[in-house]
Formats: sequence, structure tokens, C-alpha cells
Amino acid sequence: MKTGLKAAVVALALAAPLSHAAGMAVVNMQKALAESAPAKAFMKKSQEKFSTQRNNLKKLEDEIRTSITNYERDAATMSEAERSKVQVEIRRKQEDYQYQGRALEQEMAQAEQAELSRLGPKLQQAIASVAEQGGYEVVVDARTVSYVKPGLDVTAKVIEKLNTLAK
Repeated sequence: MKTGLKAAVVALALAAPLSHAAGMAVVNMQKALAESAPAKAFMKKSQEKFSTQRNNLKKLEDEIRTSITNYERDAATMSEAERSKVQVEIRRKQEDYQYQGRALEQEMAQAEQAELSRLGPKLQQAIASVAEQGGYEVVVDARTVSYVKPGLDVTAKVIEKLNTLAK
């Protein structure tokens, strides 16, 4: 009799988490942010804002390549002073390229972080709203689970809600 009771208790304990699975949903938060209308608008605006700096970097990169190619081609016929002068010029351009590249990366990262700080609370609000409307007790980030039935993924609903909240 005791064995049967223990088996029933174990079966109930194992079944309890399964009964709560219906109250669980999964959202890919990274995808929800990336595919939302505000994020797409930010990316477009960011591309436009930083296009001049990117173009300047590209021009500088091309200048460096041309200078190196010319140096390699003409080094044998140059005097020691001319070779030294060209080498210094190439190094200066390379340092300038690295400096400008780092500055651009930092500026872009700061702009992205500011946008994430602005959208983060709205994403949480969208998730909470979808959870409330869907009757979900728990919504977890898709990166934390190894398998999810497609019906439990609410990412599309969260994107839709985020788009309406961000207007």
C-alpha cells in the first residue's frame, strides 16, 4: 500500500509542472527588438547619420591601399629619405584610420545603447501585455531554452504590441 501511495505522489509531482506548461510562453527578445518598427527606423536613421563618417573612412582606407601599392612599386627607385617620408605618411594615415574607426564605433555604440535604453521598458511592457492577454504565467527568453513548440513562441505578438506602444 505504501508503495502505491508513493508512486501516486511521485506521479502527481511530475505531472504538476506539465500542467503549468500551458501557462508558459517564449519570446525571442533579440528578434523582437531587431524586427520592431522603432528599431528598423533607428537603423535607417543611424545609417544616414553615420554615412558621412563611413564614407570618409572608406576613402582613407582606399588612400592607404593606394599609398602602399605605390610605395611597393616605387620603393626600389626612391632615395632613403623619400622611402622614409612615404612610410611615415602611410603610418600616419593608418593611425588616423584606426582613430577615426574607433571613434565611429564608440559613437554608434552609444547611439545604440541609448535606443536600447529607450526601447527596453517598452519591450517589457509589450511582453507583459501579451502575457496578460494570452493568460501566460511565465514568459521566458528563447535564448534560455533548448526546445519550444512553435505554438508557445509569442515573438510575433510581442513585435506587434511593441510597434503599437512605440508610436
